[in-house]
Amino acid sequence: MASACGLPTEPGPGSSGFPLAVACGDVTDTRALLWTLFVGTGPLWLEVWPRERPDQVRALPVEVALAGAALLDLEGLLPSTWYQYRFVARDDSGVELDRSDTGLFTTAPALDALVPLTFGVASCARQTEPLGPLLVAARDYVLDSFLLLGDSVYTDGASTLDQYRAVWRKGLARWPNRLLRGSTSLIATWDDHEIRNDASGDRLDPAQLVAATNAFFEHQPVRPTAPSRVWRSLRWGRTAEIFVLDCRSERDHATGEYISARQLQWLEDGLAASPAVFKLVMNSVPISNYPGALYGVTIDDRWQGWPTQRQALVNFVDQHRDGVLWLTGDFHMGIAGRVALEGPGSTQLEVAAGPAGSNMPNPALSYPSPPQFDFASAVNNVVVLDLEPVSRTARVRFVAADRRVLFDHTYQV
Repeated sequence: MASACGLPTEPGPGSSGFPLAVACGDVTDTRALLWTLFVGTGPLWLEVWPRERPDQVRALPVEVALAGAALLDLEGLLPSTWYQYRFVARDDSGVELDRSDTGLFTTAPALDALVPLTFGVASCARQTEPLGPLLVAARDYVLDSFLLLGDSVYTDGASTLDQYRAVWRKGLARWPNRLLRGSTSLIATWDDHEIRNDASGDRLDPAQLVAATNAFFEHQPVRPTAPSRVWRSLRWGRTAEIFVLDCRSERDHATGEYISARQLQWLEDGLAASPAVFKLVMNSVPISNYPGALYGVTIDDRWQGWPTQRQALVNFVDQHRDGVLWLTGDFHMGIAGRVALEGPGSTQLEVAAGPAGSNMPNPALSYPSPPQFDFASAVNNVVVLDLEPVSRTARVRFVAADRRVLFDHTYQV
């Protein structure tokens, strides 16, 4: 990007052969999924090493898809270890032709480890906006991982795979995205704007959903547990288990299913069996009960408009598991509060993160307020979430693009 006088206002990528830099996703205690987009020539290699031991470089060949997406599911890593990595193009004789920017990530703790963790959380990062909160998160905080709650790009108007690809590449080429994605690992789900505004699986052209799904998996380092499946879980020691939901593609108005019965059963079984202190549920659209006529206008687009499944899930969490923390996006508003004012859900905490980049703040005439909600703001933001497993506390900070902390509160979860 250049200013009116022609001077660059954002740093360019380190190499034209790797225009979107690098990313890492879905790390475990021993694995990491490493990603880049390669548009250069020559065989591609991944180089990775422990940050504290640059003399221990592993070099592995990487396959490149026809569209340029390159993924390598790296195994054999050590728990709780920071690694650096880069992609390198070499000719057949081994001479280096090009190299990507260098990325950084930490592996998850060992499965029995009980250690503090810090996550970044955001949603709604419209690619035409400054995305300042993402820069702050990458520069000012050491994050074990970053949780993307959906709307990481806005693909509205796209319908073919090539059109989706073009939007993703425009968005991920932005400096804040490149910096954040190279600074830590990602855990990503999608929301409507990766598909179409207010997308619902049963009301989409199947070909469009396939195109959107393929573009999502080409550009986000996600390790599906089944082909094209977004929902999955990741353990971070005994401190946290992260349950990633798909709240878009399985919606079925005819049956009243907001998520499929299979996904719901998987979530309930996983919450019940999890040994982790914190169960973080990445749920792209809020599950809280929002009172008032204004919120009723869009009720069909969130859990509240699907009362049978919502009530069953809220009741299940109340009756069976503590430590559940709902993380949500979509609303273009940062919110912290209880899922319900009284009754089922009144002890469950929901944190709605973002928007990370929006010129259209939520126009709510009356923002969510006490006693059910502790905070609500339409200022662009990112959430920094500190989890302390021994005290079972979660510190929630909403941070603006100018580094102001808009809200800082520690909850017992």
